[in-house]
Amino acid sequence: MENDALVTADNSFHDDARASHAHGYHLPSAHIEHAGIEPIPADQKNVGFIDQFCVFVNFLLNPSVMLHGGAAVAMGLSFQAACLAVGLGTLSALIPYTMITRIGVDYGIPGQVAARMSYGIRGAQLIPSAARAVCSVYFFALNTIIGTIAVHALLFQVTGLDLSLPLIGILFGFLQIIFAVLGYDWLKKMSRLVLPVKLFIITYFMVLLTHHADPSFRPLAVWHYQGTHAWSWVIIAIWFNTGCSSWLSMITDAADFCRYSRNRRTTYWGVGLASVCGTGIATLFGAYAAASVGGTNGNVFTILSTYYPDHLSLLLIFILLLFDNISINSLNIYTGGLSLENIFPAVKRTTATAVISLLGIALSASQDVVNNLVGYVDAIGSMFAPITGIIIADVIWLRHGRLNVNDLFDRNGPYWFSHGFNMCALVSTAVGVLLYYMIPAYFLRPLLVFFISGAFYIVMEKILTVRSHLAKQE
Repeated sequence: MENDALVTADNSFHDDARASHAHGYHLPSAHIEHAGIEPIPADQKNVGFIDQFCVFVNFLLNPSVMLHGGAAVAMGLSFQAACLAVGLGTLSALIPYTMITRIGVDYGIPGQVAARMSYGIRGAQLIPSAARAVCSVYFFALNTIIGTIAVHALLFQVTGLDLSLPLIGILFGFLQIIFAVLGYDWLKKMSRLVLPVKLFIITYFMVLLTHHADPSFRPLAVWHYQGTHAWSWVIIAIWFNTGCSSWLSMITDAADFCRYSRNRRTTYWGVGLASVCGTGIATLFGAYAAASVGGTNGNVFTILSTYYPDHLSLLLIFILLLFDNISINSLNIYTGGLSLENIFPAVKRTTATAVISLLGIALSASQDVVNNLVGYVDAIGSMFAPITGIIIADVIWLRHGRLNVNDLFDRNGPYWFSHGFNMCALVSTAVGVLLYYMIPAYFLRPLLVFFISGAFYIVMEKILTVRSHLAKQE
């Protein structure tokens, strides 16, 4: 394996980690993932390209990204502008996301634990991990609601029953929890099964849409669809920022999903290709459906159920929704559980995952999660743009990917900083959040704040290093 000198803590650390997380190794079923926030032993790092690709395509091929594409068209953008804005916004965040996968590959630790070297042990618990736990709950609720609305429409069309949306959401949500609680191996196996089915159904509906009798559904008509605002830079910036902020919020997830990977090369290829394929398919699918109906509706699932009400199509929509939500939300609450465990190390992973799941189900009862999508994602971006900039600057630029895993769990080690907090990271985060709300949205502020916060952090760390060196000379 490449970079072996950088990789993994010694066997004694794994023994200590197992002892401190003994609750994770006495679960009633051998099929449930035992590992929590401790490093993955080298002999368990066996995930290759295919599984890595399937996991990440499933992660990106979800109702939220499809809704972004459709909602951008519904807001008035042309089909081309909507695809470009959402696609580039998402992919811009996935560049630093891919870079941070090396921490999971090299050291077998979750991103929430790796953040301790930038923020300090307590700082990582109270800032990146707490923020990520909140985001996991929000995005779980968002995807559940999108699916619930469509399932409600399907049931009404087929049976005439007007069931309660919260009730459907609760039932739908519980179906998504199982894989996350079981752990990574089940998520990996689920991805192998789910991805071909999802791709087949999306292809089937794209064929239906392109062959609809209405000329506005035809590929050339959709391609040249201009909307009411066509290439409005302000609206493009809104959806670029939305796509970017959504995925910046998952920066620590990168290591979570890659700590079972064999090597960096496999991971980079798997994550990189999956990012392009997943983002492109999901965005195009959502935007195409919305452009076909002249931007009057931005939800691809309700459009499909309206224009194709036959039982086969409705069944396929339901399967696609179910698999989409299982894919994204199982992965969402899996990382949310690891975040919560990092905050409260005494809580085992399965319990933490269940808590995140229940909070997500509770929040999915609120339609405001969808109605104020841009506002919520903007608030998420204000936190994670600086967090991502700081972590990337620290891990990649200052430390060159090198860290001591033992020290990440040692309150007497270098990552304890000042009472568990790295003040340089805290100040840089505060500066980044303030700048985020001072910079106009049309400046693509998530990316701008990402770079400024990272640069500010590097400067502060360099000044601190020089002062420390001068103090020693005196």
